[in-house]
Amino acid sequence: MNIERRSFVRRLFPAALLAASLGVSAAGAQSVAPVRVRVWCEGESSPSAYPDGVDVVLADSLARQPGLAVTRARLGEPEDGLSDSDLDRTDVLVWWGRARHDEVPDARAQAVAGRVRQGRLGLVALYASCGSKPFRLLMDSMPCEPGSWREDGRPEFITVKAPEHPIAAGVTSFSIPKTDMFSEPFAVPEPETVVFVSSWERGETVRSGMTWTVDKGRVVYLRTGSESFPVLFHPSVRLSITNAVFWSGRRS
Repeated sequence: MNIERRSFVRRLFPAALLAASLGVSAAGAQSVAPVRVRVWCEGESSPSAYPDGVDVVLADSLARQPGLAVTRARLGEPEDGLSDSDLDRTDVLVWWGRARHDEVPDARAQAVAGRVRQGRLGLVALYASCGSKPFRLLMDSMPCEPGSWREDGRPEFITVKAPEHPIAAGVTSFSIPKTDMFSEPFAVPEPETVVFVSSWERGETVRSGMTWTVDKGRVVYLRTGSESFPVLFHPSVRLSITNAVFWSGRRS
């Protein structure tokens, strides 16, 4: 499949998925209320990989997809971009964090986790957001840390383990030329589905795409998203994140 074809499929897939899941025609899908997505970021990233910030890259990619209405928020904004009114206007929260988890107020983390449990909010946690307060609250406060990690820019090989899952729709096994490494044992509760598994040349592996249904809400963890390497520009990474947004927003 050539690049133009892949680009064409990426543009059309979310709208087609949205229409099919709701049993309406492609034209009718335009009248369905969009999934309201809020991209939250702690505000730290490598200027060389993401000059404008990780959240800008994520929001720009998602905003190009039919059926999504996207806003951004960062740590340090009023109520850290997680006010009750902001969350009440959000269907899916895409969370990117790495080193500043403890700076998120407990009350705001609890507000996120509570809405997820009530089925009012979906959560897509990327990269080191497995250590974030909202994610850990939803994972019964388990450590949610990989067994080990390296930041040496070696290739990552991602295998699709659940091709039938909506998060894997349109995604085949792929590789990322330069990234960092997380390895098992990954201290999280048993997932509902393992969608992706990553491996490295030295033999390390990790469950790099997982889903849970927590009470009435849907939670996704996707490992890819290092701030040191421009992996968020990879077409398969972008498609898997887009799919995860639609799934956690109950549109697939």
